[in-house]
Amino acid sequence: MKYKYLNGKLAIYLEEELDVSSCKTLRGIIDGYIMKFQPYELVLDLTDVKFMDSSGIGLILGRYNLIKLLDSKMKVINASPSIQRVLELSQIQLECVQYGR
Repeated sequence: MKYKYLNGKLAIYLEEELDVSSCKTLRGIIDGYIMKFQPYELVLDLTDVKFMDSSGIGLILGRYNLIKLLDSKMKVINASPSIQRVLELSQIQLECVQYGR
């Protein structure tokens, strides 16, 4: 995982499978960055994520709820079609954008 913070925008680049073992670690790291920077926007880039189970959905939903508590916004970019479909089925008001896929 990599991150970049610039002008109030926090971008997290996830590079692994979002499963039960990886999400446990990622949750704490991402929350730490959110609390440190308190961004007006969180961007989760899923370009390199090839697999996501229910733990990954929970990871995304949990960060969405945390960002909403900070009165900020969040979007997911470059999710694979299957991951994007799962996010749509979760029925949260989350912006999903594709760039160069």
